[in-house]
Amino acid sequence: MFETLFSDVLNPEHELLCAARLIDWDNLHDTLCAYYSSLGRQGKPIRLMVGIHILKHRYDCSDERAVEMLHENAYWQCFCGFNTFQGGQILEASSMVKFRNRIGSEGMKQVEALLLKAWSEMGLVKTKRVSVDTTAQPKNIAYPTDADLLYRIREKIVKQIKRVREEVTLRKPFRTYNRVGKKHLLRIKKLYRKNPEGRKEAIRELKEMTRHVVRQAGRVTNTLYSRGFTKAGRKLNRLVSLGKKIVEQTTEVLAGTSPKHRIYSLHEPRIAVIKKGKSHPDCEFGAIVSLSKNDDGLILSHMEYQHSVADVKTLGPVITGIRKTLGKSPGEVAGDRGFDQSLKKQENCRRRWGVKRLAIPKKGKRPHPNSKEPWFRKALKKRAAIEPVIGHLKCDHRMGRCRYKGADGDTVNVVWATVSWNTKKIVHLHRKKEEKRKQRKIKKAA
Repeated sequence: MFETLFSDVLNPEHELLCAARLIDWDNLHDTLCAYYSSLGRQGKPIRLMVGIHILKHRYDCSDERAVEMLHENAYWQCFCGFNTFQGGQILEASSMVKFRNRIGSEGMKQVEALLLKAWSEMGLVKTKRVSVDTTAQPKNIAYPTDADLLYRIREKIVKQIKRVREEVTLRKPFRTYNRVGKKHLLRIKKLYRKNPEGRKEAIRELKEMTRHVVRQAGRVTNTLYSRGFTKAGRKLNRLVSLGKKIVEQTTEVLAGTSPKHRIYSLHEPRIAVIKKGKSHPDCEFGAIVSLSKNDDGLILSHMEYQHSVADVKTLGPVITGIRKTLGKSPGEVAGDRGFDQSLKKQENCRRRWGVKRLAIPKKGKRPHPNSKEPWFRKALKKRAAIEPVIGHLKCDHRMGRCRYKGADGDTVNVVWATVSWNTKKIVHLHRKKEEKRKQRKIKKAA
């Protein structure tokens, strides 16, 4: 079993094997070789690492589950470049993290651009009509409340103080407020749900506890720096500065003012608050993603924003991304009313982007001058097809919640989600093209 070639056993028309034949692995290897060093132990094969990430997002699984499936599934191993079934340890889940850190978001963008360019040269990517839309990509964080943030930052500081005490002897006592803080948090979440005044008073008391812990930790930090323990002092100092910001923003909220730069998560400080205009959820915390799709369902470009941005401001970068990747601008661009602006600005932008026509309906009662034109109405009908594509990206390809850290993590998650979606779609497009070619040959022979 382990010496039998995959080509003799597996079905060559399987979706993964068809997708593997449509990917230029040699070009990917030559491009990503720049991120590898010739010194030290040799890294894992590039085809293996790129393939396992595509499969991870294709089948919506974690790093650990993707590695398990790679060791169990022969089609996965064949897609990742193996000719026979591998019985031993192929790689560990930590290798996937190291690969993402090695090439970064720029390297992953190059992977996506190379695939689209190769498929365009095959004649499988059309840019006659493109639809654009924006969506929210939530981060993997809990719903932010002032009480939770105060409690968590106090817990983190106390844990760090315990680690410091294992290395350094501290003579001064340190009050942790563990028992009292937990009581106040439970009181806020259970007893004071329908009592706003009681909840506000409990949050104020929890804030004073956190302030006292932060003040004590600041003194410990100064002691560590003076005694030469710089590394431990830096770790504690980061938590102290974060705790000061949380205490200050809670003070502003209790006073009735809204903070300018509010912290919503301890491990993800840079996230956007996205108002959805719906009853549930009314807002999401994460990044805004702008997507462009052609009539065949392929995602041609995307952009991510870690702040609230109007839809109309995302249109230009998306069209520029299409032109940069494929070497030409789309013929028609269709969007919803969120992309509307004055007709004069639309005309100037259309000329600058090199687009022939823009199909964007006007806000209000006055219709667009071209609203009755057949091409305009057809473009708006085709634009509606981007909504189910966004739904599939979120539900099936891990774009519904970003588990990668930081602003680069948002880009990484969208890149692998779109690559896995495009890999699935391109197989169906290639099959259709081959069927049409066979029918032409039959007609010519007849």
